[in-house]
Amino acid sequence: MTFLDIIKSVFTIALVYSTIRISISILIAGMGEMITERSGVLNIGVEGVMLMGAWAAAIGSYFSGSAWIGLLCAVGVALVIGLIFSYIAITLKASQAIAGLAITLLATGLSGYLLQIIFEHGGNTPRVPTLPNINLAFLNKIPVLGRIINDQSVLMIFALLLPILLYIIFYRTPWGTWLRAAGENPKALAVVGINPVTVRYIATLCGAMLGGIGGAYLSISQTSMFSENMVAGRGFIALAAVIFGNVKPRGVFAACMFFAFMDALQMTLQTAVPDNIIPREVFQALPYILTVVILAINMAKGGGPADIGNPYEKESR
Repeated sequence: MTFLDIIKSVFTIALVYSTIRISISILIAGMGEMITERSGVLNIGVEGVMLMGAWAAAIGSYFSGSAWIGLLCAVGVALVIGLIFSYIAITLKASQAIAGLAITLLATGLSGYLLQIIFEHGGNTPRVPTLPNINLAFLNKIPVLGRIINDQSVLMIFALLLPILLYIIFYRTPWGTWLRAAGENPKALAVVGINPVTVRYIATLCGAMLGGIGGAYLSISQTSMFSENMVAGRGFIALAAVIFGNVKPRGVFAACMFFAFMDALQMTLQTAVPDNIIPREVFQALPYILTVVILAINMAKGGGPADIGNPYEKESR
C-alpha cells in the first residue's frame, strides 16, 4: 500500500461523519465549561459531571423506558453536582481546582458503586432505549450532506446551534455582559448592583447541566448503555478545548472540532495503516498527547478571564 493509497482511504466522507459524531459530547460539555469559566469559576470536574450524566441517563432510560426521561435525569443529577461544587467553591471559597478534582474522583467511584448496587454486577448496564437519530429523506438526494447528517443523533442539532446561541448571549444581552464582568472584575459588577456570587452560581449550574447532557449523549445516543469510566478523558479534552479556544464561543467550537477530528483520524489510521508499520497504540495516544501539548502551550501564554479561579471577596464598608 502506497502513501497515496493511505491518504485516499483516510480522508473520506466517513471521516467527516465520525468527526461530527465524536464532537457532540465534547462540544456540549466544552460550551458548558466555557460559561462557567467566563464567570470566573474554574471547574476541572467536567469529567466527573459527564460521567454522572452518562450514568443517570442510562439508569433513567432503563427504568422509564424513555431516553428523553433519561436525558432529564442526567440534567437533574448534573445540576445537583453543580450545586455541590458551587457551594464548596463559591460560597465556602475552597480551592476550585481541588473541588473539581474531588468531583471527578467522587463520580468515578460512585458511578461504579451504584452500578453494582442496582444491577448486582459491575462493568456496564443492560442495553437501554436511545435518543432518535436524524433521518431526513430529502437529505438523501444531496449525496455528501445526507451521508454526513443522516443517522447522527438529534443532539447534533443542539450541539451545533449552541455556539451561535452562546455568542448572541455573551455579546448581545445584558446577562452576557454581567457574566463576562463577573470573570473580569466582579467588584465593578457589584458596584452597579449585580451580585457576582449569583451570576457565578447560575453560570456554574448552566455549565454542569451542559456537562450532564454531554455525558448523556455517550450512554443514550452514541451507545446504548453505561459502562464504567466510559467518558474516558473527554471531560479533560473539553476543558483543554476551552483553554485552547480562549474561552470564546468561536474559539471553543473550533478547538472542539479539531480535537474530535484528531480522535476520528486516529481511529481511521488504526485500520488504514498496517500495525507492523506503525503500532496502533501510537494512534490511540495521539489525541491525548496533543491535548497535553496544546494545554501546556496555552497555559504558558495565559488568557481567559482576569479573575478566574479567585473567590469573590465582598468589600467591607
